[in-house]
Amino acid sequence: MNPPTEIPLILGGHSFISQLGNDPPASELEQLRIVESCLDHGIRWIDTTYQPERVALGRVLHTLGRRAEASILAWNFFTDFAPGDPVGQASYYRPEHIDIILEQLRTSYVDCLVVVPLTDPEKNRRQAELALAWQKRGYARWLGLWVEDMANIEACHDKSRFRFAIRPCNVTTANADRSFAACKLSGWETVATSPFFRGWELDRIVRDASARGLGSGETLRPLLADLMLRFSLFHRGVDRLIVAMRKIEWVGRNLASVSKGPLTGEEQRLLERLRNPAPRKDPGWRRLLRRFLARA
Repeated sequence: MNPPTEIPLILGGHSFISQLGNDPPASELEQLRIVESCLDHGIRWIDTTYQPERVALGRVLHTLGRRAEASILAWNFFTDFAPGDPVGQASYYRPEHIDIILEQLRTSYVDCLVVVPLTDPEKNRRQAELALAWQKRGYARWLGLWVEDMANIEACHDKSRFRFAIRPCNVTTANADRSFAACKLSGWETVATSPFFRGWELDRIVRDASARGLGSGETLRPLLADLMLRFSLFHRGVDRLIVAMRKIEWVGRNLASVSKGPLTGEEQRLLERLRNPAPRKDPGWRRLLRRFLARA
């Protein structure tokens, strides 16, 4: 049997924690089933931003015996926390951090080690040099850079050391086109994050649309989730998209969205109008919405 075609989605690390999302946390068994389903269906990249996410993924891949099939991202966050606790902030990489990361993930290397620049230029330079040294020793296959701020791109003196650039892209983010274009000019592959703004923007649009009598939340949510994921994934200049999945059914739904390709002109207009409702005297977009809901 041929392996499944690789899908340009990355399973988000927030799938493994209770914070930073609107879905209830996934149990350890559900986490295992989600990772297994992703690997079975060609979603091979898995993100681990925070320390508890690394621990959870390390346990899951060890249980499944499928580390070799996964490509793992790891970041410079080293706060341990329990459900309900603050998740902590990024820290400058220190020499002992790579051993911590590899031990938590139960692996001898990570596929992409992400550098989050902080406020001190000299410490940023030193942590980038440290990450490069780890890469040369085989502890990281590639390096990635968090570029939410355009200044991170402009301050990067040696762009050739990085392969991936990572930043948010959703219906609320400004200057995404400019940022991704600058990343491409730097020779980087691009990874978008937060298609639903951790579910909060999806919740807001559904709540507002439902309050205006446009449909029930149960009816509107899958339509909007599909539009918002495709908006981010197929945004100009985006190569891959990180999306958290805390329910196994989200794997199939997200794969179905990927198969549809970029938003059509009608879908783009519908998404814009749901975010910014038209005046009551313009019923055309409401007819458009009813047509899309009828297809669902």
